[in-house]
Amino acid sequence: MFNNSFSPNSDLSLTVNSVQSAQLDPVSVSISGSIDHTTHQRGQSGTVTFNRFPATVDEWKQVREQIGSEPHGAIALQVMASEMYRRDPKIGKECIELNNVVSNIPSCIRRLQDLFVYEKNPYQMAYYLKGATQQNGFNPPKPYTIEVKVSNNAYAKSTDYQTVVLNLSVNSSGHDSSPLPCSVLKTKRPGESGENGKFFLVFGCSSLYLKGKQASFESTFRGLD
Repeated sequence: MFNNSFSPNSDLSLTVNSVQSAQLDPVSVSISGSIDHTTHQRGQSGTVTFNRFPATVDEWKQVREQIGSEPHGAIALQVMASEMYRRDPKIGKECIELNNVVSNIPSCIRRLQDLFVYEKNPYQMAYYLKGATQQNGFNPPKPYTIEVKVSNNAYAKSTDYQTVVLNLSVNSSGHDSSPLPCSVLKTKRPGESGENGKFFLVFGCSSLYLKGKQASFESTFRGLD
């Protein structure tokens, strides 16, 4: 486990102990549920379950091979990459660049800098893990689970990307307005990082970076594996 312990009365230091991925248990991830890739089907949902966050870009890529071809997989990968950015901005930035359309990358990086450098919220990504609540200090049970469902907003057609934009939403215990909107797509547009339409890319996810609730003063955030 990454030994990140935070007290509500501390300065929420971003210091992370350096851990080599070879010393960790292998990342185990599973994906379930079904979300239609082309036709809006209200009520569809999916989950991604995993034992820990990837520690390296290579590990993140290995996870992408398993879940990145599904829309809810792309959302989970965005949460993973964002937590990786908190621990190591260089590693996290590379994963964000792989998981987003080019036009969405700058806003993601700016907001991650705000969250983790200026606002110093160490449990921002815990908001999206099932069972992490304000009362328990946003400490989720393991394995971690991310829940995504189809938004009430219809899918859209993008002429720029020559594909369908899927409007989804992700559950969050850290925001009163949960679930929060996110959108993804697959495209063969030159210059994008989805390997010629193999993987879904995040098209919009500003809601993931909204400042959320503070953990209960009676609880301590213990960090995420």
